[in-house]
Amino acid sequence: MRRRVSAGRVAGSVDEGGEVRLLTRALIACALFSLVEYGYWAAVLLYVFQEGGPALAGLVLLVQLIPAAALATPLGVVGDRLPRGAALSGAYALQGLALLVLAGLLWSAAPLFWVVAASTVATVLVSVARPIHNAALPQLSPTPKALVRANATTGIVDGIGVFAGPIAAGLLIQRIGYAIVPLLCAVAMLGAAALTTRLGLPAASAESAESGEDDSWLAGVRAVRRDPAVFLLVLMVGVSFIVIGSLEVMGVAFATDRLDGNASLQGLMIGAQGIGTFIGSLAAAGLAARARLSPIIVIALVASGVPLVWMSLTHAITPALVWLTACGIGLAVSSVAVRTLLQRSTDARLLARVFAVQESLAMFGLALGAIVGPLCVLWFGAAGAYVPVGLGLVIVALVAAPVLRQLDRRAAALPDVVAALRGVGFLAALRPPAIERLSQEAEWVDVAAGTVVIHQGDPGDAFFIVGTGRLSVVKDGQRLPYDMEPGEGFGELALLRDAPRSATVTALVPCRLLRVERDEFLATVTGVADGSEIARQVTEAFEARARAASGE
Repeated sequence: MRRRVSAGRVAGSVDEGGEVRLLTRALIACALFSLVEYGYWAAVLLYVFQEGGPALAGLVLLVQLIPAAALATPLGVVGDRLPRGAALSGAYALQGLALLVLAGLLWSAAPLFWVVAASTVATVLVSVARPIHNAALPQLSPTPKALVRANATTGIVDGIGVFAGPIAAGLLIQRIGYAIVPLLCAVAMLGAAALTTRLGLPAASAESAESGEDDSWLAGVRAVRRDPAVFLLVLMVGVSFIVIGSLEVMGVAFATDRLDGNASLQGLMIGAQGIGTFIGSLAAAGLAARARLSPIIVIALVASGVPLVWMSLTHAITPALVWLTACGIGLAVSSVAVRTLLQRSTDARLLARVFAVQESLAMFGLALGAIVGPLCVLWFGAAGAYVPVGLGLVIVALVAAPVLRQLDRRAAALPDVVAALRGVGFLAALRPPAIERLSQEAEWVDVAAGTVVIHQGDPGDAFFIVGTGRLSVVKDGQRLPYDMEPGEGFGELALLRDAPRSATVTALVPCRLLRVERDEFLATVTGVADGSEIARQVTEAFEARARAASGE
């Protein structure tokens, strides 16, 4: 009987229970982050609105957002260069310190300049933390469905933050004062920092730096710029945030002028769409079973724009909340779908930087919304201001639909390709999102009997998996006592070692092979957690199989 030692699951089995615990910690920290983001944001908005009305509020929001928008992309490289857990924890901790300073300034009635400066620093740190969180989720999720649900949970807690943060801020301001809001927010962020320590996530771009590939923050910009579909996808995020930025100022104006409301009612209007964000994110968990996400994005954006048009006919708080809730549902579903589509179709080593580009566009969108909102109120009134914003969102979604379908087709993973990849021992150690990305780059090729697939001494250019057929292995002129059969992979050693092919592999019968090009293979296998360890263990397992086959 032929004796064979399998390459096996060389990196060990995935500890799904441990990963779920780590993922849960990251999501709890994200929930605190969302409450803090919208809580302190609303407090500053209400403080400035009281000082100078909607025009000054819009100006101050713009002043806060421009630095965050400008710095999010260059600072996004931190999430790829450093271990993502440490990077996320550090961003949370620094945000907590910035909010402590903001609390002290509000308590001491410092000049508005210093209040805005401290709030701007906190906003910059928000733009750093969010891309790192989004990039860490594929590493923390044990299955593709878990990744979509983690994205949906992120949306859910974001919706809770959108709604509960401003409401809590308004109530605390009325009863205690402005300083209590950033003080409690600082405590929450230090708690989030503690939760995200020891996540055990490595630096995603370490292999890029070692191989001399572009490891700068500009790599994320280039990745977005050279792909029209991805560029349009992140641009649509910017458009969505123009709407969100407009709604904040318009909500305060609507509550004040149309409803004659106080700070609590103003906070409710700011956070009203959070109800819809919560509901929409719950519904978006069902996206895990969908291969096509672009239609969902388009429909959701249209569904979020139409209710804003109906706001112009609203004269009471109840219908206003209904329409803003509907808007929030659409924005939440589109947000989860966009995040998932980017995670499916983006190189893992660049993911934090691509999300940082998206964050920059989102912040620029909020900044532009801070201008658009007051202008719409000035030109169309507190209620009519919602009409051009809603119509603009609908038009953009419909125009973008054809291009987004291209990205959807590219991101779709073929079941037979995924099954073949998962059947190879060392690839089974990769997380499912990495398998999905690898499947998008693989292709089936048919070879005739007698075809030399790889030749000893040639440079490695691809990795192969046997779908059907049988292939011989010849090393140094001698045929090895085993053949390559369906389910087995070959050619990885030359890629992982960056060395010439160590043997010649020839088709004995007509074969169907799954081929993965060198760059795509290395980007996935060595660009994820434990990539280097996988390379080392694959080499050891291959050598052990060769020794066993020769009877040593």
